[in-house]
Amino acid sequence: MKGFSSEEQVKSVCSILNKFLYLSEVYRRKPIKKDKNMQFRTHKNPLNKRIQKSRGLLHQALISLILEKNYESITVQQILDRANVGRSTFYMHFRDKDEVLLMGFEHLREMLRNVQIKSPATDAEFYEKVIAFSPAMFEHLYEYRQEWKALSGSQAGVIVRQSIQEMISGLIKQEFKAELNKQNRTDSEIPFELFVHYLASTFMSVVAWWLDSKNPLAPHSVDNIYRALVTPSLKSNFA
Repeated sequence: MKGFSSEEQVKSVCSILNKFLYLSEVYRRKPIKKDKNMQFRTHKNPLNKRIQKSRGLLHQALISLILEKNYESITVQQILDRANVGRSTFYMHFRDKDEVLLMGFEHLREMLRNVQIKSPATDAEFYEKVIAFSPAMFEHLYEYRQEWKALSGSQAGVIVRQSIQEMISGLIKQEFKAELNKQNRTDSEIPFELFVHYLASTFMSVVAWWLDSKNPLAPHSVDNIYRALVTPSLKSNFA
């Protein structure tokens, strides 16, 4: 290190080491696992904020385009232009626009599951925890009712409805099993899978009727309708 004093050499070496340690920490990952689509999922690190920002911009761009044009006609390039994000960044996180459309479902499911867990259901009405997600879900759907209408009749609409029903079925199944375990029961009078399907499909039927109507009711009103439809069966099944 010709031309530098000993002190300057030490400072230079320390600076390089510090940068190396920082980058090592940034890029440190736990073992990588692949899902069925061969997508890589990495554990949290300091780059996550940048990743979340890019993903959020792409999702917002797609939602805004959905309100302007037919979903099938929207191209990846239009999403990139609206989000001001590069193509390589897009394909780093998503395979296609359908994945962008559905990216918020994981967060939504976590939020609804927390609502279920924190539900103040009494011992006399413990079955309420099974459908405790419904008020928050109706509120969420009401907030996105314009997007729902824009997707109606499109392939994307089918994808969204299927994804919502699968998510709702999973929430119901998880809490239903927990309640059966509390009662030391392995099944209910109605076959488990059939009852879960009934509760989830009834929810989706109410949602479709509600959001496809010209003047949708307030979320709490349609939630009361859903509960009036399924609560008798819940009471009977958990009696």
